[in-house]
Amino acid sequence: MSQLAIKQTALNVSAATAELVTKILAQFPQAQIRPRPAPLTDEDISLEVVLPMTMAEIYQAREWIYNLVIELQDRYDLIIMASAVPQEG
Repeated sequence: MSQLAIKQTALNVSAATAELVTKILAQFPQAQIRPRPAPLTDEDISLEVVLPMTMAEIYQAREWIYNLVIELQDRYDLIIMASAVPQEG
């Protein structure tokens, strides 16, 4: 991969991450966003969205996040994994 391609990928990862986090926090202000503990090797962005919600609400949040991820993957040509998980305790 050329230096220019590496730089462009890094810029895309940065822009996509910022947009992903901003939109998730706008939709779910109570969310805690953290890196996934075991990302897959081909993921460019890998996040866990911790939410203090019921499982029914978590499933709805997962669907919303999934749709956002698909949009960002297409726009930035990246592999993104972001999943809502319930808050422990």
